[in-house]
Amino acid sequence: MKISQKILYLETKNFLLGKTVLIVAISLVLFGIYGFYHGSKIIDRQQKTIQSVAQVQKNHLDSIVAHGTGKPAGTTAYYPFFYTFHPATPWAKFSIGQRDVNPFTLKVKMLAIEGQLYDSELTNPLTLLVGNLDASFVFIFLFPLLIIAFTYNAISEEQENGVWKIVRTTTESITSAIVNKLVVRLAIILVTSLLIFMAGVLYLQLPFSYPTLQLGLVLLIYILFWFTISVFVISLGKSSSFNATTLVSIWIFLCILYPGIANVAVNSRVPVPEASETTIKQREGYHAKWDLPKKPTMEKFYAVYPQYRKYPIPDDKYSPGWYYAMQFSGDLESAHSSEKLFEKLFQRQKLSENIAAFNPVISAQQLLNKIANTDLTSHIRYLQSTKAHHKQIREYFYPFIFEESPTESIDWAGYPEYQPAGYSQDNLTGAQITMLIWTAVGLGISILLFKRNFIHIKDVQNA
Repeated sequence: MKISQKILYLETKNFLLGKTVLIVAISLVLFGIYGFYHGSKIIDRQQKTIQSVAQVQKNHLDSIVAHGTGKPAGTTAYYPFFYTFHPATPWAKFSIGQRDVNPFTLKVKMLAIEGQLYDSELTNPLTLLVGNLDASFVFIFLFPLLIIAFTYNAISEEQENGVWKIVRTTTESITSAIVNKLVVRLAIILVTSLLIFMAGVLYLQLPFSYPTLQLGLVLLIYILFWFTISVFVISLGKSSSFNATTLVSIWIFLCILYPGIANVAVNSRVPVPEASETTIKQREGYHAKWDLPKKPTMEKFYAVYPQYRKYPIPDDKYSPGWYYAMQFSGDLESAHSSEKLFEKLFQRQKLSENIAAFNPVISAQQLLNKIANTDLTSHIRYLQSTKAHHKQIREYFYPFIFEESPTESIDWAGYPEYQPAGYSQDNLTGAQITMLIWTAVGLGISILLFKRNFIHIKDVQNA
């Protein structure tokens, strides 16, 4: 065995025998197992709810029709809910994203849609603050701590214990000694991350497909980034306590403080008053119609649906056709605010991505959410699909309402089937390249610092 290989072997053996390696590695594996379990449990529960939607919808409509027998369709149509759902992708178990905050099922009536889109279940505020401990949480927030624990004293500990003097006198190349130490740590970190990632793929039953490969690639780049950060700090040639304090401070800033500041900045830069404004305008849009002449309301409706002009609407009494035209008018009057709302949400997402370019932690989390389709953009697509389905429902029942058909004469289950938004595979190359650039820049600076702070060792040795 060559001397260099023997040194590398001994370095690996000594490092693996350290108590820190064992404790940290076991802790991370346990967190990883819980992350897989928790993510799977959350998404499985959501999927079970979604699978029950069809039967719930059927039972609900059967009950509504049974109570509406003998009544006109316009009266019965007020009561039924029509369910929509946002199915989870296989990768949502790995990165839950915003699925724990935003609703994954919505039920809408024939009434004005805008006020129905933003209903959400109550959620524990502490859960929203801390987030779910899924697989992405383990990699994004806990793996950097593993890297810090493995690298912070890679060189400084031997300097402080006096071992470095022996290394300096017995090693031909100081550069080789340093590289061996870093390579051993990087190799163990990569092997650990690969084993945990593959365990997650098998446990969560992720398909062996391009999105799964993307998950692995994002995590690889992210781990290399944090390893580069650690190399940068230890290249300063400071003490172990300095290295540990600095690295933990960087972790706190990038993982906690920066995202918090970014969230405040996004909310301030792109406020969304349209969320309440849309609902208010929609409600005012149809409530005010009760005290107004029916003709202006009907003219707005006929402008979009002229085929219903042939049905008479009495001015002196209630008419189901006028009532649903009034609901539609409420949506028309809030349409501008609704468009602005979705535009603002997309602006927020874009601004968040721009801010993430300066923080690989946020960037990596957003990439994982995009791959899993659990980000804000995916939720917006779901809301848009719900609006499209609501339109299909209205247009299916309008003829029966205006013709005042009896409830029992209608096929209440014959409306167009809801079509989920489907999986969207966004282009992630730009964000991945940005993370690589951060990693390359950090590595380049670290090499220069190593040469400056440790070159004197070689000079002393050669003197």
